[in-house]
Amino acid sequence: MNKNIIALTALLILCGLSAELTGQSTTVPIKVRVKDVARIAGDDETYTLTGYGVVAGLNNTGDSDKNLIQRTISNLMQNFNIIVSETDIKAQNSAAVMVTATIRGSKRKGDLVEANVSSIGDARSLLGGVLLLTPVLGADAETWGIAQGPITTGGFSFGTGQNAAGGNEVIKNHPTSGMLTNGVKLLRDVGSTYNLSDVLIYNLREPDFTSAVNLANSINKKFFGVAIAQDDATIKVRVPNEYREEDRVTSFISEIEQLYFESDSTAKVVFNEKTGTIVMGAEVRVSSAAVSHGNLFVSIKSVQGVSQPSPFSTQGTTQVINDTQTTVKEEKTAVFELPNITTVGELVRVLNALGVTSRDIIVIFHCLRSAGALHAELESI
Repeated sequence: MNKNIIALTALLILCGLSAELTGQSTTVPIKVRVKDVARIAGDDETYTLTGYGVVAGLNNTGDSDKNLIQRTISNLMQNFNIIVSETDIKAQNSAAVMVTATIRGSKRKGDLVEANVSSIGDARSLLGGVLLLTPVLGADAETWGIAQGPITTGGFSFGTGQNAAGGNEVIKNHPTSGMLTNGVKLLRDVGSTYNLSDVLIYNLREPDFTSAVNLANSINKKFFGVAIAQDDATIKVRVPNEYREEDRVTSFISEIEQLYFESDSTAKVVFNEKTGTIVMGAEVRVSSAAVSHGNLFVSIKSVQGVSQPSPFSTQGTTQVINDTQTTVKEEKTAVFELPNITTVGELVRVLNALGVTSRDIIVIFHCLRSAGALHAELESI
């Protein structure tokens, strides 16, 4: 063990003893804003809208499946009192598409909502196309909005295509889906109205009992006795009389959103073994433990040679010979002691001093948890 690691170990032991003597955590609490970590119940609802329509104006890159698009265009023309036989329709410049939109939170009648347009036939590209007037429906099968406008694809497809002679084609990104530039125009109000509410329910996005109590206390410091933490995720807030009588519930919500409180969380280590990414929470602690981690390297080298008979020999044949050489090398690693009550910063410095890789750290963490020395949850993503 080199002198730097020995010095680092002594420093960490002193830090651990200091934390034990004071009985305090070395982590500084961080205050967060209410609106960043909590939401009002009902304001998080998600509504999905779906519609079926036609994109016109394509440059011969539309659907070749004539049954679907021809029938769709024929039905569409009937709305304009034009009767056209399906077999008489040329549809290469049109494509059948699905329009999807997601509404989060509150929206009002006339608002524009971002929408996606995706081909459901065999169109090669929606570049330059315009979505014709399309009703979009909610989960109740009622019309919630209308969609119409030019399509933005962010890609292109030019060439003869795979089905044509030669099959020459140049494609960038994904030209068979895109965004509706003007979005979906809503025909109704969506979301909650709070002006008539006497009680507001706030939900923490990351449930925690300590955070819930701290949030309620922060609200009560400004509005005495109006908040109570019901559980680890729910805080009930009573709207004061003066705000209800003056119809200022919106102002009350705004003032609560700007309050700060100390947020807490469970100690956790999150890792992604595929990428070797590790994220450790500030409250991660490691009790005293001895760690020894070494690597075993196995190298297999195969060399091909040629064996051939002597000159002027009348016997034997020329043959290829494989010469395989296997080498095993195991690193000699000393046992390293982790001091008690190691914080995240201290733990990172120790692991860096050991020279271990991120994937080695994942294995070490699993072993520490099995030994009861790691006081944190392990989560793989």
